[in-house]
Amino acid sequence: MAPQVDIVLPGDTSKRCPFTILIIANSWLESPRNSGNFVSDPVIAQPAAFKQSVSYICDSLFCKLANQVDPVLSDFRIGPNVRVISVFDVSAAQSDSCSLVAEHEVDARLLVPRRQQCASIGSSYGIEPDIVFAVTASPTHTRASAFFSTDDPSRAGVLFTASTLGPQTFMHCYYASIPGTIAIHISADFLTASHEFMHAISSYNNGSLVDLYAPGGPGLNRVLGRPIPVAFGSYQASQYQSDPSRDHLSYPYNWRSIHCELIDPACPAMMDNYYQTSVPNACQNDRITRDFVMDRLLVKIGRPDTVKGGGIVS
Repeated sequence: MAPQVDIVLPGDTSKRCPFTILIIANSWLESPRNSGNFVSDPVIAQPAAFKQSVSYICDSLFCKLANQVDPVLSDFRIGPNVRVISVFDVSAAQSDSCSLVAEHEVDARLLVPRRQQCASIGSSYGIEPDIVFAVTASPTHTRASAFFSTDDPSRAGVLFTASTLGPQTFMHCYYASIPGTIAIHISADFLTASHEFMHAISSYNNGSLVDLYAPGGPGLNRVLGRPIPVAFGSYQASQYQSDPSRDHLSYPYNWRSIHCELIDPACPAMMDNYYQTSVPNACQNDRITRDFVMDRLLVKIGRPDTVKGGGIVS
């Protein structure tokens, strides 16, 4: 049977390679991760559930969920220019290359995107995606996860500075050498798709957006230290203050994490534990994350079609 490839949203049809999100049904699960054991993913026998998952992902990304506030992709400069393509392929071979999701070998709930396989799968369907959502119906593992993009500076971009990343200059690249990759379950709800998208649109080499619900190393949206200073850091010409109380969640006593000021102090940040509030969909990105993601998307959406390896050519 031929693969079903649907253009869910056309994006900017004037561009040869518009900003593209690929949502694909995972054909084979690696169970467990790194085992080389591939079992049929139940989602491939559930076309209606996959279609519903595509709708949920789009609703979450384009701010169409009930009580959702953060614009994510719904900004008028961004939304109309985003192409979304879904793929449902029951004919995919039982092979390493067709397995896009693994079940974590220790965490009994965690799904892991198979990054290299997600990066190459688009070419099978003539697609160069910026972001890949691999949808699974694993019977045991339901928690989504994502890997950041790896930017391709050889294809040019727009320079920026961010004190939370360091003193050097960074680049919002037009393209990624490896797209942001996400493993997501058909049962995902609330802001899960948006939260994972924030990870995936960020970058290993030009600014990562890290989870704020657990302690960890620094990123664009987290610095480390104590006591918590008034100033959080800068991005481009803008200065940002710290969030002294982490909304109503508070910082555990042994954390060194410092978060950026919230857009809405009544709700946790989208990259924090949005489930710990009465209206999860009302959570928004913090201020530095909002500006960073908006700029990054605008750069990618505005990339010239003349970009080839080595930079911009006429």
